[in-house]
Amino acid sequence: MAYAPIVLFVYNRADHFSETFRALCACEEAKDSVLYIFADGPKDEAGRAAVEDCRAAVRAAVGDCVFKDVHISEAPENRGLAASVIAGVTEVLSLCGRAIVLEDDSVAAPGLLTFMNAALDAFAPDRRVGAVAGYTPAIELPRDYTADVFTCYRSCSCAWATWADRWQDVDWELTDLSAFYRDPSLVKKLNADGTDRFLRLYRQSKGGGSSWSVRFGAHLVKNGMLTLYPRYSLVKNIGGDGTGVHSTVSDAASMAVDLSKALKTHTVEFIPPQKEIGRRMRKHYSGGLVSDIKRFAATKLIVWKGRLQ
Repeated sequence: MAYAPIVLFVYNRADHFSETFRALCACEEAKDSVLYIFADGPKDEAGRAAVEDCRAAVRAAVGDCVFKDVHISEAPENRGLAASVIAGVTEVLSLCGRAIVLEDDSVAAPGLLTFMNAALDAFAPDRRVGAVAGYTPAIELPRDYTADVFTCYRSCSCAWATWADRWQDVDWELTDLSAFYRDPSLVKKLNADGTDRFLRLYRQSKGGGSSWSVRFGAHLVKNGMLTLYPRYSLVKNIGGDGTGVHSTVSDAASMAVDLSKALKTHTVEFIPPQKEIGRRMRKHYSGGLVSDIKRFAATKLIVWKGRLQ
């Protein structure tokens, strides 16, 4: 069996990288997997020491590790997370056709690579699924829901996987949002599992954001593709300590998961989006009623103006 390559993005957090790397090494499939590490460059001289410390930790860790092979790419200048992810994932997908992607604060359960590879194999020919999530928020699923997986319109940026044919043709520059202005059902799907998504996409189109994830997620929605999630999270995020680009200390509680619940093996099957699971995901990611109302009004206004253009 050919296992998907693993793509790991690091920057200036040597301790986070070390914990993430040790967890990956503990996955059974690591010994048969190729690892690509992309290390971003420093933003300025003040940050150079931390970047060099992280790179030193990477070199030391891979010197005698279990992976089948390791490739390290060190950027001479700072690209930023979004540009680094887009370039690195594009490079690996062009070589291998599929990839499992993590950042340096994504600590895997032992079954992560098992699940990811099984899902990548199962859905390679099935374009109903555009991506696979490794992280699942700690929502309580309905009592009568017994499947090992579920699908959502919301994509995942904390340990995920995809295929080259789903990644290609993403409108990274967001030159055209007209499909969302013309078709309200696309906006509804994009916001189905969290009312923050369309507004983030819109801000990104106006130069007010740096998220590769919302751009990829919008591409999936526009092309009728879903993200497959494991029932229980196979990754915990350790970036909610103030060191992350998009994760803050205030995010730590909402992102907390219990990896002891993670399943070792999964029955990977296609299950259409479930209304109640979507409602619980939306509640988790949307915040309170006041935020929801404000976002709803802002979204309606932006879409209305967009149709008049």
